[in-house]
Amino acid sequence: MINMEHVTKRYAEGGVASVDDLSLVVPEGTTTALIGPSGCGKTTTMRMINRLIDPTEGKIVVNGEDVTKVDPVNLRRHIGYVIQQVGLFPHMTIAQNIAAVPKLLGWAEAKIKSRTEELLHLVGLDPREMLKRYPRQLSGGQRQRIGVARALAADPPVLLMDEPFGAIDPIARTRLQDEFRQILQRVRKTVVLVTHDLDEAIRLGDRIAIMKSGKIVQYDTPDTVLSHPADAFVENFVGIDRAIKRLSLFTVNDAMNTGAPREGASKVAPTSNLRDALALMVAANSDALAVVDGSGAIMGQLTRDAIFSV
Repeated sequence: MINMEHVTKRYAEGGVASVDDLSLVVPEGTTTALIGPSGCGKTTTMRMINRLIDPTEGKIVVNGEDVTKVDPVNLRRHIGYVIQQVGLFPHMTIAQNIAAVPKLLGWAEAKIKSRTEELLHLVGLDPREMLKRYPRQLSGGQRQRIGVARALAADPPVLLMDEPFGAIDPIARTRLQDEFRQILQRVRKTVVLVTHDLDEAIRLGDRIAIMKSGKIVQYDTPDTVLSHPADAFVENFVGIDRAIKRLSLFTVNDAMNTGAPREGASKVAPTSNLRDALALMVAANSDALAVVDGSGAIMGQLTRDAIFSV
C-alpha cells in the first residue's frame, strides 16, 4: 500500500538530512509504528506520505500512485489523518466535523448522515448525544474518538496518526489504544503511526520501525524487535525490561494448561496478556493463577514457569 524508495529530506540545500535515504514498505491492511528519539525524522517521514512535506529525493508510492504526481489536496482527501491535538473545527458541530471530507468529495446528504452515525457507533459514542455538540463540550477522550471518526469518514485506504493519544491521561490512553485496535480489526486500514511510546508501538503495531538520525535501524515485528534487537542502539532503546514488555504480546490462553489450580488462587481471564498476569502473580505472591471464563468457570491454570517459557 505504501512504498518509500530511497527517500531523503533536507530543509536547506547541502544541509543535514532530516530523513536520509530511507526505504520502507508498508503492506496493505497493516499498522506500522514509527518510533525513535526526538529529531530522528519519524514525523517528517510520515508527513511526506501525504505531502504535507515534499521529499528532496526519492519516490513515495501510495496505493499504486506516485504522490509527487498527484494533486496534494486531492491526495489528502483520500488519506485519513489524526493528530495529537485532534484539530477539530471548533465552530462546527460534531456532525459537521465528521462530514467535512465527504462533503468536499460530493457525497449525498443521506449517505453522509448514515456514515456519520455509523462511525460514531464504531468509536463507541451515541449519535443521539453527540451529533449536535461542539468540540468544546467534549472530554479529551471523546474528542480523540471524533478525530478518528473524521479521519475514517471518507473510508480512506490509508490512515496516518501522529502521536494520536499523547495528550490523553494514561488510563484513558490505554483504553483508547485497545478500542482503536478493535476498530482496525473491523475496518482493516493501512496505518502509519508516529509515537514516542514503546508500549503503544507494541500494542498497536504489526511492525515497528525504529529510527535514528533519519534512518531506519530496525524494521520488524514487535516480537522480533524485543527478542532480537538489531544493534546496541535498539537494545538500549527498548530497555533492559524488554523481556517483560514482550509478554504483553501474548495472552493467558497462549500459555495456560488444563491442570487444576489450587484452591483460593487468584483469577485471570484467558484474554489477559501475560505481562498483566505476571504482575497479578507478583501482587498475590503466587506462582500460579486460576484461568476463568466470562461466567467464572475454571478453565485451567497459568503457572509462572509457563509464562517464562513463552
